[in-house]
Amino acid sequence: MTRRILGLAGAVALSSACDSSQPPIGCPVQSLNWSAVYILKEPTRCPVLAGEMLGIQKFSSRTGDERLSINPESLVDLNERDSSQPSYSLGTLAKQSDAEGFCSATEMPVARKDAPASAEEPATSISYQWSNVRILATAQVPGTQMVADLERTENGCTAKYEVWAMWPGDVECGNAEDGPDDSVCQTELSINPDFAVTCHPTLFRCVSAKRPPSLK
Repeated sequence: MTRRILGLAGAVALSSACDSSQPPIGCPVQSLNWSAVYILKEPTRCPVLAGEMLGIQKFSSRTGDERLSINPESLVDLNERDSSQPSYSLGTLAKQSDAEGFCSATEMPVARKDAPASAEEPATSISYQWSNVRILATAQVPGTQMVADLERTENGCTAKYEVWAMWPGDVECGNAEDGPDDSVCQTELSINPDFAVTCHPTLFRCVSAKRPPSLK
């Protein structure tokens, strides 16, 4: 992809010496494991989640429409106890980014799990309502950062978050015994060196250090 983008940029530069802008790259989305941190938007007595892993994928239909799915870890964990409902939300993804370089995903349906009690676990009901989902799609960040709003309801109590997510999301950076090790995030070769990242103090994964675009 990089060679193709650079090649197109070179062609544009040759055709118009005065136009230094880069050509649009559409709305790429890297799959599959993203790390998300949840920023509480208002005080709540509900169970609060610091963040989690998200399975994020882009799909293209035969008609050319683009779709985006978000599959939260806490819903995936309930699949065995409730297989009647999908754990993911599947919405419509824009084909081109906006003026700020973000691709919006709209019409995200509620994802819900109603898990009955088991010998080890009580009955649990969790739902996710995503809104204002925006994937950053620039040459520097080609579908590897996301910002969104989330209403997460657990057993009837709703907490509201702003979500910052990044790919790759599977970089661990510490543990409960030794604590977080931020140096892992700063030197990990799989993470874009332009990203502003940090080791989350309780998730022990590398996450965005600020609201996307999270860049140094």
